[in-house]
This record gives sequence, structure tokens and C-alpha cells, in this order.
Amino acid sequence: MDWREEYKSKLVSAEEAVRVVKSGDRVVLPLGNQTKVLGYKLFERSHELENVEIVSGTATNYGWFDPGYEKCFYPNIETYTGPGPRDMLLERRGDFTPNIFGRMFKALDEGRPGVRPPDVVIVPLSTPDEHGYCSFGHDLWAKKDYIQRAKKRGKLVIGEVDDHLIRTYGDNFIPVSEIDYFVDVTPQWPTPEEYQALLAKSPPELLDDYKLIFRVLDPGQVATRGELIMDTDPTYIKNLLGLGPPIESTKAIAGYVSTLLRDGDVIQIGVGEVSTGMVKSGLFEGRYNLSLHTEIAPTDTAKMVDAGIFTGDSHPFHPGKIIATSFWPSADQEDLAIVNGNPKFELHSTTYVQTARNIMQIDNMVAINNALIVDLAGQIGFETLPGFRLENGPGGQIDFQIGAMYSRGGRAISLLPSTAMGGAVSRIVPLIEDGALVDIPRPLADFIVTEYGIASMQGKSQRQRAEELIAIAHPDFRAELRKEAQRMLYPVS
Repeated sequence: MDWREEYKSKLVSAEEAVRVVKSGDRVVLPLGNQTKVLGYKLFERSHELENVEIVSGTATNYGWFDPGYEKCFYPNIETYTGPGPRDMLLERRGDFTPNIFGRMFKALDEGRPGVRPPDVVIVPLSTPDEHGYCSFGHDLWAKKDYIQRAKKRGKLVIGEVDDHLIRTYGDNFIPVSEIDYFVDVTPQWPTPEEYQALLAKSPPELLDDYKLIFRVLDPGQVATRGELIMDTDPTYIKNLLGLGPPIESTKAIAGYVSTLLRDGDVIQIGVGEVSTGMVKSGLFEGRYNLSLHTEIAPTDTAKMVDAGIFTGDSHPFHPGKIIATSFWPSADQEDLAIVNGNPKFELHSTTYVQTARNIMQIDNMVAINNALIVDLAGQIGFETLPGFRLENGPGGQIDFQIGAMYSRGGRAISLLPSTAMGGAVSRIVPLIEDGALVDIPRPLADFIVTEYGIASMQGKSQRQRAEELIAIAHPDFRAELRKEAQRMLYPVS
């Protein structure tokens, strides 16, 4: 059958598509750009469904994060949490699966007991191109991996079609034959007049915030959920999209990190409280011929390519290319227009980009990621706060830390402000305890950076590590840290 006929035969309404979900099913909405219609349509069936596991990598709340739907839906957040489901997880109304991106399918592929494949996978897709292939748009993550594993086991895949999604090179495509149902929801993008009508509903003091948000958001999201966006605290949305101003310590941290970089390095940079502000704070100023091998491409990637900062020439597997799993939310619509159909930019799966055995083969790999807490032994936590409050997830950070450590000339750099809670507590502590997880064990700690300097961990004894870390702690806490280091590491006098 010609792909055009096949595509037409698989087109159904949103209501018909979500009717394939049955009570007890495992439904996956993978991390990345989310459905504009199907998630809400599935939630509308809450009165007739029981115990549907929603495996979600998204902060989008279609309704099942709210209290009162526990018998209908069992939300299981995978690999990364973010602001959306945090309250649900804190109140124990859902669950979390701490996969690492590079090996997130290991248990499923090896048939380990207790691990279920998805019954239904729901993903956003572009319309097919002239060859019958759909694009995943501006971010790929593990969507293609999920589809391939579902089809191998005879399970169902639903594609929500939006003709506005961009196309990239790399592995960012799937043939029509791999999708069971298509639902075309391509929205009419708002006209300038419609944008202005929405903005007119904003309080004057928030107008600039919403203008910034609308500049970054997919116009289709504005078209389908504009009223909801305008009813949401813009600070929350800006933080979610990484649009807030860099925190006070970021510029000083960027200055220290820049001294650890060299022209020709291959860069990975995470998304978080400090790292998101690195580019705006001048981290890459004066650098040239860098390559990128990362999860989400950093802010202004397309502009830095034009400036010759990122060329991709030093990437051993993809010379001359910019390699990522996603270009959003760090890219605005102008950046995405540059990326669209441009062979310079490639999207590849998380299981390729973010696996340690690939990363460690890249010379001069520099991994730059956030930390929440570090102790005097060099143990690093980036998922939880004391009391087992889940703030993030393992994501790809562990793979990049290991890969950079084994890379010839590689560096693994952990960033954190020296204090939290407005300066009330130190993020450098004697020992990580009281329900905070250790994500990076002390032998894998490399460079740790605060606004007070750089602590170098490799090759250092326990006492030397403690002294390095005390030197970059906030001055208000150094005396107490030194006292604790004396108690833990030195002979009793």
C-alpha cells in the first residue's frame, strides 16, 4: 500500500484514538514536546477507566496529577520530574522511576521480571514528508525508542499530528507504517491580532513576562491553551522554560567555569537553576571551535553557531554537526527556524547521546551540570533535598559524569550556589544525610564550582578534598565546616 493511502486509512478522531486505552493499561507519554489534545481527551475518560498507569516524562498536567483521580490513573513519572508533578510526588499520590537515559530500556530489553512494556504510546508528530516519514519536531528524547519497543511487542502507537513541527537531521523520524493511529490536530496559529487580544488580558505589570513567554512557546500551544497560559503565574512558566533571570551567583560561577574550558572542547551542559544561566552570563565568550554533544542544546545555540563558537569540528563521530536530543525549551522560534531542515543540526535518541560508553570515547568531553548539595567527601546530590523531597531525576547526568571522567582530557564540572534558602543554609555540608540522595559517589567527583571558586577533587585525599570544598563554601559557614572536618578526618587531640 502506498504510504499516502496508509496514512489516510489510519486517520481517526481524538475521541476514537483514546478509546483504545483500557483499564489496567500502561500508557506512555514520553519526555519532550507533549500532545495538545490527546492527553486531555484521555483524561476525559477518567469516569470509565481504572488503574491506568501513566508513564510520563512531562511536566504537563492533563488532570491526573490532581488529587481525586487515584483510582482512575496511576501517574509514574520517569527519569525527570520538574515542577509539574512535584506536589503529587510529595503527597505520594504517584510514583517515580529513576532510570538513567543511556540505559533506560535495559531491564525491558533483557526481559527482567516485573518490567512491563507499554500497551499504548502517544507522541506528537509532524505530517509525513514526501517519502512517508514523520518528524518528532524540535525534541526527540526516547520517543522513537518507545515506539520501536511497542511495535516489536504488538502494542499500539498513536501519533498526534501537528504540521507546524520542524524537521531535523539525525535520527528524528519515523515511517507511517510504525504508527497505528493518526489524529490531526494542527492548530491555526494565532494572528498578530489574536496575540494582542490575549496580551490585552494581562495585568500591565505582567505584560512583558507574557510577551517573553509567547515569543518562546510553540504558537500552537498559544492557540490551543492561550487562556490557560494567561491564567498561570508567569514566574512559574518562566522558570519551567528557563526564561527567568540568572540567579545572583551565576555570573561568578560562569567566570570560574570558563577557566576550565579550552577551544576544541566537546560540551554537554544541563538545564537547571545555575547551568541554564551560563550562556547569558558569558560562559562561552572568547571560545571558538567548540562542539556540542548534549541533552537540550543551550540557549542561543543557533546564534553561537553563526558566531563560530560552536562549529562541531572536534566531534569524533559527527564532525561539523551540532548533536543534541532536544532544541527546546532553550530555543525560541527564531532559533527553531534556523534549525528547521538545516543539516548542521542533528537530533539523536537519548539512548545514543546520553550513554556513557559513547561519551567516554569523545576526547576532551566537558560535562557541566547542576548539583543541589555536596559534602566534604565529594559526594554529590542533584535529585533530592533533605527529607527525600524529589526535585529532579537522574536523567543523563550520571552517564555524562562517568563518560567525561573516562574521556581523554575530559572534565566533569558540578555547579551549585554556595547557599540555599536565601543564605540560611550551606549547600556544602559535612556529610549528606537526612534523606538526601547521593547521585555521584565521591570517586567520580571531579570539579565542583561555586561563586567562591573551584574545588578539584581528583587525586586528592579526604583531608585535601575537605579543605578545597571549605574554601569555596560561603564564608559564613566555613568555620563550622572546618570544625566538622577536624572531627571527622583528623586525630582527636
